[in-house]
Amino acid sequence: MFVVIYTHGPAWIEERAVTEQPFFREHGRYMKQRFISKQLLMGGFFLDNQGGLGILDTSNEAQARELVFQDPAVQARVFEPHIHPWYAYFNQYQAQDAQ
Repeated sequence: MFVVIYTHGPAWIEERAVTEQPFFREHGRYMKQRFISKQLLMGGFFLDNQGGLGILDTSNEAQARELVFQDPAVQARVFEPHIHPWYAYFNQYQAQDAQ
């Protein structure tokens, strides 16, 4: 399992909310597809307009990186992703790679 913390990228427009950033809708559609395919367990933006977070269910970091870097908002450099391997010690969801 991996956590992705999204921070402001070089193309982020400071005076705009996250929902008003370029490629926000495309990012949302892309993440919804990942959620439907069960690669994204949870995701959303921070209410203080400082980015967002996603919890990915992939078996390795290469898969997590591929998933994250196909995101249109990441490709456009609106969001800067920071990927971390993560062990969810308190977790009600069983990761696919743990089955």
